Amino acid sequence: MNNNNDNNDRNSTNSSDGADTGIEYSVVAGRVSTEDGDRILETLASLHDQEDAVVPEIILADRLKDDISDRIRREYPDVRIIDCPADMDLPTMRTLAMQQASGRYVLVTEDHCVPPRDWLRKFTAAFARHPDAVAIAGSVVNGVTDTALDWATFLCEYAPMSPPIANGPTANLAGMNVAYRREIFNEVDEQVLKSGFWETTLHPLLHKQGRLLIADNDIQIFHCKKFSLRLFLRQRFVYSRYYAGLRFPAGARVQRYLYAAASLVLPPLLVFRFFRNARQKASVRKHLTAATPYLLLFYLVWGVGEAWGYLFGPRDALQEIE
Repeated sequence: MNNNNDNNDRNSTNSSDGADTGIEYSVVAGRVSTEDGDRILETLASLHDQEDAVVPEIILADRLKDDISDRIRREYPDVRIIDCPADMDLPTMRTLAMQQASGRYVLVTEDHCVPPRDWLRKFTAAFARHPDAVAIAGSVVNGVTDTALDWATFLCEYAPMSPPIANGPTANLAGMNVAYRREIFNEVDEQVLKSGFWETTLHPLLHKQGRLLIADNDIQIFHCKKFSLRLFLRQRFVYSRYYAGLRFPAGARVQRYLYAAASLVLPPLLVFRFFRNARQKASVRKHLTAATPYLLLFYLVWGVGEAWGYLFGPRDALQEIE
């Protein structure tokens, strides 16, 4: 088993030189889920049961270091685990995992997402269709559907990425169902990767550079995290605080105060945008009525979190996101 302390010296030799290692896929993820934490075992089982018996290189950055970590070591000895400090943020964890990747493609997912058996095959086909693409991402399907709360937590975050999504060039890629050509990371400043989630840091940069980013509705993954109401409200608040806290420099007080005041109208605006878009998706439309009471609460917390971030900055919000 290769852990973080043993492998830091290998980062540059594994990824930055762009050498052909013969490995097609490297799957990277961070272990951060404090609830539903054993879902990662379903992720790993699916990755080890891909079509054509293709097993990718799997690298997990782990800040939990718990009984599940020990179980992974026993049941999946081929998985490389990077032990991370408990307060390390998820973008930094992903960056550490990516730096140890040897595959031609680096696939990013989350510790509660479960890919179908054809996941790797469909990425291969998509890159064959789009040889100039530097990144390709698919759609996200709700994999936990027992209650209205399950649907609300999914819809609040992932309704725009639920099927169907438009195929073709895009600036917006799902961050937990995405594959990159490994060589692009040689051209990106490490601070870009560590400064925030790649949906808001790396993808806009690549798009601005004129790189081809492709969405493919046929490449699906199941989002399977079962949140408690308390955890989701906390996560929604800290993510909103993180996002708003970084939008302006600390000294830009006028802008911060203005945007904090504008956050008062954010919840109704979010509700309007959500229902305008979600009604067009048959895969989620029938669940809207039951999920609406929770969604109204979530959007209220969203607005409060952004106002708080504008007024007081992000503080340690990024480290709290899971």
